[in-house]
Amino acid sequence: MEHSLRFEELNLTKETVYIEMGYGAVSPDKNVRDLVDNLFLVANNIVRLRFYFRMFDGYVNKDCICCNQKIFHVNQTIATLLKNSERFVFFAATAGMEYQDFHNKLSNADDALLLFIWDILGSCIAEATGDIMEKFVETELPGIPHTNRFSPGYCGWHVNEQKLLFSLLPDNVCGITLNSSALMYPIKSISGVIGSGLHVDTRKYGCQFCELDNCYKKRIKKSFNHETQSQSE
Repeated sequence: MEHSLRFEELNLTKETVYIEMGYGAVSPDKNVRDLVDNLFLVANNIVRLRFYFRMFDGYVNKDCICCNQKIFHVNQTIATLLKNSERFVFFAATAGMEYQDFHNKLSNADDALLLFIWDILGSCIAEATGDIMEKFVETELPGIPHTNRFSPGYCGWHVNEQKLLFSLLPDNVCGITLNSSALMYPIKSISGVIGSGLHVDTRKYGCQFCELDNCYKKRIKKSFNHETQSQSE
């Protein structure tokens, strides 16, 4: 079943957006705060979030997930983190076309700062939608532990397998389409898999397993750590 959410249901804070923008422990100036305030109002008025998930029995074999007569080559890193999974939750979630339409409008308006903030906000929206989706998953798996979310394009799982993942979901699920490179549109969408089972690893991992050296989150973390160290000296 496809679910929809209002922006206000995410309980997304502006402080989260500031951190994702790279401010770390530093407070943004009034101009930036005002822009973020205004874009939160826009998001509250227009954005409609959507998510969908589906469960399959399956198992991990070496560096692969095997389920529903399909084999996902998720790489050894993800396969290790999914160890002991007995069921797999395949999902998609999106900030939606309403978000995308406004993103396109800003792209044509030649306002780099506003577009940057809206882009970061969209990433936060997509991830927060995924967080709420996990709560729905937990109601379907009462008392059964589950792993983190893992997505094609990360930790060595080739993004092209997004096509295989979407073959398990309804056509045009949540209004998401894939281009020839298997990238999602609307651009602020996420997809992936969650493992569940009585003996899975439920610890929350951060960036240490990701192989994307140029990821903006890693740059933000390094900047934040540098600022914190400088303030303590």
